[in-house]
Amino acid sequence: MNKNKSIKENLEFHLNNSIKLFKNQFSFKNIVQEELKNFNNIQWLPSPGIDIENLKKSSKNELKTLLNDKLLHSRIKCVITELEGLNKKIIQENTEYQLIENLNNIAQNIPEKRNDFKLNLLFLEHNYAPEPYFCGFDDKNYKHKLLSGREFLKYDYKKELFNGAGRFDYVTFLNPYLKLIEELGEEKVDRINEALSGGMYLEEIKKLFLLNGYLETHLCFDRINKKIREINIPMREEVYIFGNEHDCEQINIYVL
Repeated sequence: MNKNKSIKENLEFHLNNSIKLFKNQFSFKNIVQEELKNFNNIQWLPSPGIDIENLKKSSKNELKTLLNDKLLHSRIKCVITELEGLNKKIIQENTEYQLIENLNNIAQNIPEKRNDFKLNLLFLEHNYAPEPYFCGFDDKNYKHKLLSGREFLKYDYKKELFNGAGRFDYVTFLNPYLKLIEELGEEKVDRINEALSGGMYLEEIKKLFLLNGYLETHLCFDRINKKIREINIPMREEVYIFGNEHDCEQINIYVL
């Protein structure tokens, strides 16, 4: 099967499956209900100077408050709905401009000592902020593998063509999520994170928007792949493109 066809289907599958989960069993209300249901099974480790019983009581009350916060439930549900209604034209135009602008700038700044390398692995790697950067490597021994975003890719770090180069703004991908976090405010975000085991619910929503962004980036590469190939970066016959958080698992975006 065509590699890019497989990658597109993989991104669409994970995106659609995640949206279904957020609308059903992984809805905020269901997650809080599940947390309350299992509350008495949680093991609380004693800590000097902390009243564990009082902390447990406070934590349970916070969960009940979150369960009864219908406005919060509605707001989170709306954010998931907003994901499906994002303006794809604006996203595509912004993505095309940034890809070409960044890669052209990178081409002008590749050190001479790396002239023997040819790009075949390209990463869009982000930290907490919505600004990933480009990392490029030459690993001609790499064998294509379809990733789910939960596996680590093995490649030769020593064959680095560029790292931490450029800046790609993910704001157009993340806008509804970023607005939600701003509306909630730091204090309420902290309360939600502290109340739910693992404290990652809101981060999982962010990952959902990033996954949609990877799909949009795939579609953009598909439209402008010839323009990218014309950029003066030495490239191998196939360039494998991935998205990931720094030092975290990768997912395929495109094969150029």
